[in-house]
Amino acid sequence: MTVTHQKTVPLSADALSDSGTPPDDPLDLFRTWLADAAENDVREPGALALATADARGRASNRIIQLGRLTSDGFVFTTHVGSLKGRDIEATAWGSAVLYWRETDQQIVLSGPITRLPDAESDALWAVRPADAKVVTSASRQSDPLDDEPALRAEIERLTGLEGQLPRPATFAGYHLAPETVEFWHASKDRLHKRLLYTRTADGWSVSRLQP
Repeated sequence: MTVTHQKTVPLSADALSDSGTPPDDPLDLFRTWLADAAENDVREPGALALATADARGRASNRIIQLGRLTSDGFVFTTHVGSLKGRDIEATAWGSAVLYWRETDQQIVLSGPITRLPDAESDALWAVRPADAKVVTSASRQSDPLDDEPALRAEIERLTGLEGQLPRPATFAGYHLAPETVEFWHASKDRLHKRLLYTRTADGWSVSRLQP
């Protein structure tokens, strides 16, 4: 990984230093880093790369938007028929990476992914932006685009009906509950700080890793 140092900000770095004391729960540190990133000119702090794999082990990756944090993971939404939706149906596992170039920080979370109950997906749909509701309702995500004018016409027809559009059965919320979480913070001497949390039967274990 190429590391730049034009604008490194030591956001919540004490937990990763040799003398720092990491919190018991990695999601507490995740929340702190995320809040600091939002306040320190990180352009898209909630953008993450989500990797999934199908039943044959063929991996795919894409950038998605972090939805909300929970007590044991995070929520995101997608089309159930998309590639990631099909991968999750097949293997129920994923790995997410948040990388903030502006501050030379990275978080990697890996663990099982479960589909949320319909009531929770309904709630996520209710707060979805109006234009996103229209496109989600009109589009069959990842299907071949055989007739773009027809798709645009359907979007135009649905525009203005956002408040009346029910959640499509193909729109769902998902929850990733990480079993490992790694925090990485660059150092100018290349002795980058790494902190690995691993879920155990009674909580989390934490260890510092070599660069």
